[in-house]
Amino acid sequence: MFSGPGPPRSVTVALAMPIAAQLGLEIWAFQISTLAAGKLSVTALASHSIVLNLVSLTFMLPLGIALATGTRVGNLIGAGRHKDAQRSAWTALGIGAFTMTFFAALFILGRWQLPALYGAEASVAALAATILPIAAAFQVFDGTQCIAGLILRGMAHPKPVAWFNLFGYYVLGLPLAWYLAFHLDHGLTGIWWGLAVGLLFVSVGLCTYVFFRGPMLAAHASKKT
Repeated sequence: MFSGPGPPRSVTVALAMPIAAQLGLEIWAFQISTLAAGKLSVTALASHSIVLNLVSLTFMLPLGIALATGTRVGNLIGAGRHKDAQRSAWTALGIGAFTMTFFAALFILGRWQLPALYGAEASVAALAATILPIAAAFQVFDGTQCIAGLILRGMAHPKPVAWFNLFGYYVLGLPLAWYLAFHLDHGLTGIWWGLAVGLLFVSVGLCTYVFFRGPMLAAHASKKT
């Protein structure tokens, strides 16, 4: 068994706590959206569950890209190859955006066929079909924010991800979803538009952070200090 010294406990906690907060904030946001869908109707909850399961399945591909990218970026930074780390980061974001654009097109073109794979009743399938085009936009934002978040984790900068999740989901996305669904009577489409807007904020925020404070520019900043 490995028994090396390892990083100091304070460093481990400083990295682990923001990562735990990031994951918790994201997971809880989608659980809250499911509770909100259940408050609408049984049909809305069933349609929401189908679409959420579909986006969870397609999310596995950018998640794999993100995990590999975080490891790659961290290794390159550790080797002092900041330029290569920056290149790897942008390459991964491009691959993720392209991949999720493909799935977005699939959601739009197959919006009537995909719910049928779950054996959904006609009313559930019809409602799911109206949500899938919103989930199509959701796809691109979700894939890029996942990869950008793991890039920052590979840089040992997990705190911005937690903060963007907090503001994106709980200050913007979920309040907007609740307002659209229950105050403007947009129902399940309101919930999904709120989630999409929250993810847009997180995605743009994290990609902007990578642009301005990514591996290459972080290296320049460290040389000046």
